[in-house]
Amino acid sequence: MREFLMDKLNKALFLVSLGGLSAFGPFVTDMYLPALPVLPEAFSTTPFWVQMSMSVCMIGLAAGQIVIGPLSDKFGRRIPLLISMWMFVVSSLACVFATNIYFFVAMRFFQGIAGAGGIVLSRSIPSDNYSGMELAKFLALVAAVHSIAPVAAPIAGGITLVFANWRFVFAILFVLGLVLLWLSYRLGESLEVSRRSKLSVFAIFKLYKNVFLDKVALFYILQQGAMAIILFVYISASPYIFQSVYGLNAMSFSAIFALNAAGIGAGAMLSAKFRRRRTAVVFSGVGTFFAAIVEACLISSQAGVFAVETVIFAMMFMFGVAAPAAAAIVLDSQRKNAGTAAALLGALSFFLGSIAVSCTGFGQVTTAFAVMIIAGGFLGALLSLVARHYQKKFGPTTM
Repeated sequence: MREFLMDKLNKALFLVSLGGLSAFGPFVTDMYLPALPVLPEAFSTTPFWVQMSMSVCMIGLAAGQIVIGPLSDKFGRRIPLLISMWMFVVSSLACVFATNIYFFVAMRFFQGIAGAGGIVLSRSIPSDNYSGMELAKFLALVAAVHSIAPVAAPIAGGITLVFANWRFVFAILFVLGLVLLWLSYRLGESLEVSRRSKLSVFAIFKLYKNVFLDKVALFYILQQGAMAIILFVYISASPYIFQSVYGLNAMSFSAIFALNAAGIGAGAMLSAKFRRRRTAVVFSGVGTFFAAIVEACLISSQAGVFAVETVIFAMMFMFGVAAPAAAAIVLDSQRKNAGTAAALLGALSFFLGSIAVSCTGFGQVTTAFAVMIIAGGFLGALLSLVARHYQKKFGPTTM
């Protein structure tokens, strides 16, 4: 009985650890969203540089995954993970004491690189232990745990701003980094030496060629990149839409943001119920496109906040349905290069997301938001159908 309980406890700790590591995106982007309107005055700078602090962080999240993924296929998962966690702790502490916007933006970049390790390894570590539908179900559970972060992060940020200034937001990130560092030390190595790549450090990046030549993996990665456009444009534009356009305060905005994050988690749980993962991706891609069209019309016609929020929730729910299903297909298709495939899956999403976020800085925010979600929705729907075609042609019939 004791061994059974210890086994359950270890599995729960494993799940919570990976869920926390996968949540680095929300940790480093969502928690300080309620503070965005006050940062220009705090640093005596323009909104452009404040927006850059988010774009640069997302670029770091993308670039870090590109490097860490292949290196984890060669050196194992544990060492890159621990280095990433230490870097996150140090850069978060540096943000607390930042005195000018340029140093702050630089530290946000290093925060992004550090967070990349948690994101890519939270996907590749499960692929070392599971496969097939078991992998898909475990990734759905990780996504459900991960969804707690975007629920808690903006609320914690909003509450913090009520009682303290923006620096305490990064102090909380510093403490969370210490907790995840402790959990990372408790994770064992999942990639045996015999299964690691034998290529040299420089040649290891040639593994990306294997991913690009795999049409199944490539088109599902591209589909998730298109879906990420909607996600990150929403993350970037939502403080201005709900607080500046609709006049909500920081706490009300945080509550809405948390509700939408819960929608992603609910979608991830539904994803595990689909008999075929490709069906979940098509359902999500097509559904998101239609929802994006409706949302663009609502924003353009200055509809009420309830209607606007309802459709945003639907889009976030659809995103949650597709993400674990697409990731499972990619990792199953590239099992020998799981770290590299996971890196490309995450990096492309953050890279396209950073471009989309930059685009929202031009012109009117609501107009840019409407244009970008339609573009992302169209590409997401189209690529879900193309990916389904190649998966049926080249992949296992059970996917």
